[in-house]
Amino acid sequence: MEQHLDRLKKDIEAKLGRTVKTPKNFDYLCACISEQMHTTVSVSTLKRLWGYVGDVVMPRRSTLDVLAAYVGYMDWDDFCQQTSPATSTEPTTSTEPTTSTEPEQEDQPTFRPDENGKTDHRFRHKWMLVNIICALAIVGIVALLYHSDAKDKATQNGYMLRLGQSFASTDDYLRLFGVTESPTPWSVALPHHQGIIIWGPEYNHPEWHNEGNTDSLCPTILEYWQPIDTTTNTTEAVKMRNADNYLRVTSFKELRVTFMKNVQDSTYTFIGVYRLDPQHSDSTRLMWQRVLDYCDLHQLDYLEQLRL
Repeated sequence: MEQHLDRLKKDIEAKLGRTVKTPKNFDYLCACISEQMHTTVSVSTLKRLWGYVGDVVMPRRSTLDVLAAYVGYMDWDDFCQQTSPATSTEPTTSTEPTTSTEPEQEDQPTFRPDENGKTDHRFRHKWMLVNIICALAIVGIVALLYHSDAKDKATQNGYMLRLGQSFASTDDYLRLFGVTESPTPWSVALPHHQGIIIWGPEYNHPEWHNEGNTDSLCPTILEYWQPIDTTTNTTEAVKMRNADNYLRVTSFKELRVTFMKNVQDSTYTFIGVYRLDPQHSDSTRLMWQRVLDYCDLHQLDYLEQLRL
């Protein structure tokens, strides 16, 4: 075993082009291994292997596999077999101690050797990359299916609001949020979430001009106040009220769970969760943009993440 370790260290130094005797040498070797193998062997482990700190200590099997692969072999067993004395007729048996508690990996892929009989690590890296991509794809598909299934179950149980759902009155949808009465049912703060408003505007109200494309259930809503009676409301008063509305919305970073009346018929239709579009809003008018076309009634805390 000592002969194998000595040979391994010599092969590493030969590949490195220098002997490993100083802290800078160990740092450099650590960086080279990390760059080529895309895994890390700690500097302290290398120092113990070279006997730089105390006696030589046998690394774990996984570390030996990495070091053997670094100098062109498939793994530690491959290194020991190919560097055994030519006169030896006994099979190589490993008596190395190990502190690893991880089970041995079975059915490892065989990597293509080059013309010198050593492993071409381009195939190892490609194989690792393919496995990582496949794993990420599987995780993404499972997460998507789980999320879709959860949304479908929530809809079936009445916990999920979907785009286009209709309610006969404000009370019908306010009760879903635990609101039983309100002096202003068209604008109610979500309980425990003061910056989130349950909004029930009337489409194209004669004074609050909530405008949008009804064919697609208003992906954007243009909101501004323009009273019918212009004799008692001066231009300055109109400007002030719109400016106050803009200041309140931006100060509280409002998010609006929106049910619009008359967008499809005389009922209140859920048309999504809206956030202010700051680029197209000012003190004269507000542009609201739909950011969600559903609302999970059992997971309302997630709405806080959508506020500006």
